[in-house]
Amino acid sequence: MKKEDFELGKEFYTATGKWRCTDIGTRVILAIHLNQENSENYNGPPYSIPEEIFDEYDMEGCSLDPTEFAPMDLEDTKQNIPKSKKFSDIEDAMMFVSFGGYGENIALLDKSTGKIYYRSSDYGDVDEFEEFPEFEEFPEDGYDPDIHIAIPHKNDLDLGRDLVFEFVERFIPDDYGRVDKIFRKQGAYSRYKDLLDSKGILQKWYDFENQREQLALLAWCEENEIDVSD
Repeated sequence: MKKEDFELGKEFYTATGKWRCTDIGTRVILAIHLNQENSENYNGPPYSIPEEIFDEYDMEGCSLDPTEFAPMDLEDTKQNIPKSKKFSDIEDAMMFVSFGGYGENIALLDKSTGKIYYRSSDYGDVDEFEEFPEFEEFPEDGYDPDIHIAIPHKNDLDLGRDLVFEFVERFIPDDYGRVDKIFRKQGAYSRYKDLLDSKGILQKWYDFENQREQLALLAWCEENEIDVSD
C-alpha cells in the first residue's frame, strides 16, 4: 500500500495482524494494533495503547486483504513435498548451485532423461571432475534449450524477507518490531540468527527455511513442467 491508500479509521493488515490508521502525516502514518481483548482500548484519541509509526517502507508491507498474510500449515505442507529420488537430486543440485556466488556453480537438468550436469569455477578443467564421479561436465556442443534448464540458485526462489517475517509472526510475534529494525541495517541475517539462537529456536528456523525452500523448488519444477516422480 501507499500513503494515499490510507484514511483515518481505515483498517488494514500486516504480517502481525490487524491495524487501524489513526493519523496521516506528510510521509508517515500512525496506527494502533487491534490485538487487544478489550476493544475500549481502541477508543481515542488519545489512545490507551501506543500508536506505531509506519513509514513508506512499512506501508509497502500492508494490505487490505488479510489472506495475504495467512500462514501455511507446516504439517500439511510436509505431505506435499515429494520423497522421490528425482526431486532429491534436483534439491541436491540446487544446494550445489547455491553453495557459491551467482555463476560460480552451475547445474543443468536434462528434462528428457532426468540427468543433471554440473560445472564449477573451482573445477575449470574437466579432468578435475574425475575426483568427484557424481559431477559430470556438460558437453559444450550438446545444449538444447527445449530440454535443458538451469537449476536455480535458492535466492532465485524469491523467499527472502517474506520468509523471515512469516517465521517471526508464527513463532515470536512479540519480536516483530525488533526483527524489522534488524533488517533495516547491513548484517541483518547474522544478527537475526543470533536472536533466534538466544531464544533456542535457531534449529526450528533452519527446519522452517528448508521446508519453504523445498516447496518453492517444487513450484519451480511444476512451472517448468519437470516430472519429479520416480
